[in-house]
Amino acid sequence: MTDGALPERIGRYRIEGVLGEGAMSVIYAGYDPSINRHLAVKCLKDEVARDESYRRRFLTEARAAGTLTHPNIVTIYDVGEADGRPYIAIERLAGDTLANRVAQEGFPPIGVIIELVGQVAAALDFAHRNGVVHQDIKPENIILVEGWSHAKVNDFGVARLHEAPVESDDGMVAGTPSYMSPEQLRGQKTDGRSDLYSLGVMLYWLLAGRLPWEETDVDRLLRKRLETPLPRLTPRDPSTPDVLIEITRGLLRTNPAARYQRGHEVIDDLRHAQRELERLRDDPVATRIIPMRIRWAGILGAVLTLTLLTGLAAVYVKQNEAITGLAVDYGGSLGRTIASEAAEDLLLDDRVAVRALVRDMRQNNQIRHLAIADRDGRVIASGAPEEIGAPLGELPEDSRLALDDDIRSYQGGAGSSAREEGMLLFDVPIRYQSHTVGTLRLGVSDDRLEAANRTTLVSMLAALLVTLVVVLGAAWWLFRRLLTPLDVLRHALLRVARGDTRHRIRLERRDEFGPLFGAFNLMNETLESRQPPSRESEAAGQPDGVDNAEPMPTQVVRPAGSSSETEGRETEQTR
Repeated sequence: MTDGALPERIGRYRIEGVLGEGAMSVIYAGYDPSINRHLAVKCLKDEVARDESYRRRFLTEARAAGTLTHPNIVTIYDVGEADGRPYIAIERLAGDTLANRVAQEGFPPIGVIIELVGQVAAALDFAHRNGVVHQDIKPENIILVEGWSHAKVNDFGVARLHEAPVESDDGMVAGTPSYMSPEQLRGQKTDGRSDLYSLGVMLYWLLAGRLPWEETDVDRLLRKRLETPLPRLTPRDPSTPDVLIEITRGLLRTNPAARYQRGHEVIDDLRHAQRELERLRDDPVATRIIPMRIRWAGILGAVLTLTLLTGLAAVYVKQNEAITGLAVDYGGSLGRTIASEAAEDLLLDDRVAVRALVRDMRQNNQIRHLAIADRDGRVIASGAPEEIGAPLGELPEDSRLALDDDIRSYQGGAGSSAREEGMLLFDVPIRYQSHTVGTLRLGVSDDRLEAANRTTLVSMLAALLVTLVVVLGAAWWLFRRLLTPLDVLRHALLRVARGDTRHRIRLERRDEFGPLFGAFNLMNETLESRQPPSRESEAAGQPDGVDNAEPMPTQVVRPAGSSSETEGRETEQTR
């Protein structure tokens, strides 16, 4: 049987077509007539099957993977050898790989990412507890069925038992370099934590839209990982929960002892990420109990508003007084100038000249009213002809503004005549030498004064609003960030209350919660040392369903052995 020709049968399975083809294997559409079941048959290619060590490894470890029955693991029905070529019979799934689905439809929403990664973590936790290490977790080996809702881990063809030797007989290690853990790249002993590292690379890719290290050459990849052991993760979606970024960092620790140790630990923290994501979407107004973050933000907003309003009111009053003072000074100076020019004509009783002066002064747009009265208080010239001959009259004292003893100034208002509304009024004595010969009444528009006051008020209110929005937004964000570590600690304490003293908080914090989490872990270590270890609960499974697609070819990588590739001390890069 050659790779190019379609075989009629492989073992007892009738071959109906080709589903996919990779560098080392071909996946055929098969049919098992004995139980009337359609399935997929994965068969090694001739050139790979001729390698005795790889063929033996393929069969041994495929049989080991065949013992794994889990909703998130592709089911292996049979393992065998036909015409010198090993094969495995697996369930045929109507789905696509995660890599192909992302290429066609783009990256999924954050909620979907959390669900998919949780399903893969559950599958890995089950496999590791049964002694099987996958060794090649990557998007090409994750099959999606039922849209984005269900993931299945595929291709255990390079899987390894925990107790199996690290290398094959020819000294080669299987895997995909970009997703391999540092210990796997070096050809060192690996366990389930190596798969969790690969899961972290995949999670980084889903969140950032790119791999943390793009190199494919093993030597360059190792050097790059030594330079930046934990590259900065800038998520595509700004609403990505912070705890999800921390989970990614926890999975990508260079030191296996610093990583998540089991898949169920990842699932526990993914639940925190899901709850944080839900908090971003909830509507607290619709809840009966006002959340603490709402109460805190409301109290802060009320105190801040009261403080700012008090301060802004004081500033507004002071500024209004200053602007009014400037306007009064201007009106008083203008009144003195006009009175000085009218004094001689008024003394000579040259009413024509006085009226001409009034007419000329009215050309000034700022002068809205101008009247000149003789020493008897009768108006002899005015911008309003009906006033001529009438007494000048007195202005109400309650609208008076203090200037000096000579000039009386008033704010035109309710006690003024209609023509005096919206003005600053000035009664200026007209003197010739030291004798008073008449009175000048000047009305200056206060439109600019009112405009300045309105602008000041609007600016202050805008500043108040912007300050409130910024401060309350920052407070809301900070209060929300407090909820996640509190939720993590609450969940951990509930685990202890149920007797689970083996639980550890894997999230790393660089704030006051860091020592708190450390104290919790120390407490649990002490409790665990004083009692027999409790039986670990199995991670919850997911419903069934998925179709095989041939994964991208798994690369065979020779372990790095030079001293220059020895790992240095891990330096975590802060976000």
